[in-house]
Amino acid sequence: MSINLFSHWQVGISLFAFILILVGIWQKQAVLSIIDTFSILSDGKEWELQLRTPEAVLEYIITHPDDVSLVAYEVGYSEQEIFYNSDIKRPLASTIKIIVLAEYARQINQGLLSSQELVNIEDIDLYYLPRTDGDAHPSAITELKQKQYINLANQVELHHIPWAMIRYSDNAATDYLIQRLGRENLNNLVSSLNIKNQDVPLPIIGQILTWSNHTSSDTFTERLQKYQAMSPKEYGDEVYQLTGIWQSDEEFRRNQSTHITSNKWLKLKEQQEIAHALNGKGTATGYTQIMERIYRGLLISSEADKIMRRYLEWTMEIPSNQQRLDAFGVKNGSLAGIITEAWYLKPTNANNARVAALFLENIPPGAWFNLLQNYIQQEFLYKLLTDEDFFNLVREKLFEI
Repeated sequence: MSINLFSHWQVGISLFAFILILVGIWQKQAVLSIIDTFSILSDGKEWELQLRTPEAVLEYIITHPDDVSLVAYEVGYSEQEIFYNSDIKRPLASTIKIIVLAEYARQINQGLLSSQELVNIEDIDLYYLPRTDGDAHPSAITELKQKQYINLANQVELHHIPWAMIRYSDNAATDYLIQRLGRENLNNLVSSLNIKNQDVPLPIIGQILTWSNHTSSDTFTERLQKYQAMSPKEYGDEVYQLTGIWQSDEEFRRNQSTHITSNKWLKLKEQQEIAHALNGKGTATGYTQIMERIYRGLLISSEADKIMRRYLEWTMEIPSNQQRLDAFGVKNGSLAGIITEAWYLKPTNANNARVAALFLENIPPGAWFNLLQNYIQQEFLYKLLTDEDFFNLVREKLFEI
């Protein structure tokens, strides 16, 4: 499995050089944001230095039992299983996009949508708010252009939009699909899956606008308390209302883009607190069941699940995975202090597929930043699902067998 590694000193030098450049051109707010980031990275610094191996990830799980859920098992073989804090609802970040993909696949399979329909790129760009997605949307658009999937009229076939959502975790593509698929249909899909404690995806741009927007005069604490007091339906109504304002009001969009670069935008700790409180949630048990059912063709229908697999298995384009695996589907996600992973994987020399979900929340900033750089949680999951001795070690350590 290909992993990009960045050494600690390289990251430090790069960030320091970045600060000097910003100071040189005097982008005051950007400098203050970087200083804020540096000031909190000391929280969890001991884990930043330690999280370098799958064994270290195991140690982190053991020492943070309240903040981690892990489920892993071999399909059809009950003796090879781990259920650790498996039914606790935790924030899903972009892993919830699996549900959006499922509804897309259902509607395509039933002929409610055509995968060849031409969509204007401007209709997707509408949902893009810079500085909120790690450049996922522009990166996806760049690849679509390079592959000449965007025509001279600046249109793309519909089937490329869920690709951008899954491959790049493109939030703008996700929100476009949510609007096309319909709120009621997404609600009905989640209900029909018969999996407990799983939230319905909401438009991402609307959620961000509940976090902080230029029209709001209340404090961060007041805003958080207001939304926490709402029922899920009431909060969903608010998200959709703000999404509608974003869609229809160009001046609102322009002012919000300015707001996000101002000193009124959320600090990292505030982002972490509000994401933990308001982001869509689910359980590790639920998402391993979803991944298993997709692999087995039992989530929606065999035809719809094949559509889902084509998107989730983009990882099989990696040559090393082709040599070692028959199938590998994945959707991960991250928000401030949150990292989530949901996998299915079938080694070429194994009789059965394996599935796993790893949900981490309340990650100290230093440790979170490190995990975003070295992806060691993915090496942990890969070793867990392909190395029987390591699987048994993890199970023994977690449950003290």
